[in-house]
Amino acid sequence: MAQKRSLLVDFPKIVRAAKDRFQLDLKGIHGVSHWQRVRENGHRIAKRTGVEPDLVDLFAYMHDCCREDDLSDLGHGERAAEFVQTLRGSLFDLEEDTFQVLFEAIRDHELGMISGNIVKSTCWDADRLDLGRVMIRPNTKFLGTEFAKRPDTIEWAYRRSLAT
Repeated sequence: MAQKRSLLVDFPKIVRAAKDRFQLDLKGIHGVSHWQRVRENGHRIAKRTGVEPDLVDLFAYMHDCCREDDLSDLGHGERAAEFVQTLRGSLFDLEEDTFQVLFEAIRDHELGMISGNIVKSTCWDADRLDLGRVMIRPNTKFLGTEFAKRPDTIEWAYRRSLAT
């Protein structure tokens, strides 16, 4: 399990920064409701993996905030990771090793990889469980945590993401 730490995060300002940076429709498929579902998915997974919920929150609100379109938009993860780096020290503070994992989770989330790192797996699974919003059922082949792979978890997340 990942070690839990007290993080210094100003979440209202994080959410505002993400919204301000976002160039697409905040009500669109990669907008605020998606971020909130990723956050809830991540919290459910984090209860089982031990990942610090604040890391999940940072990932959820930042991972898609630098999209330029709603299609594949290669490079949006890298842009978002670089944007998050500019907020470090003013809107949140993480130890270097923890920040590096978050940076990589945001940067690489669009690549469809699986990671042995539990923070990355928790974040990526949280995002992938919300694929129903684009009519894609999450595939266990692309999920890294046992909780996310459970048929009942996939079904719950899929139905929830379709309902938006």
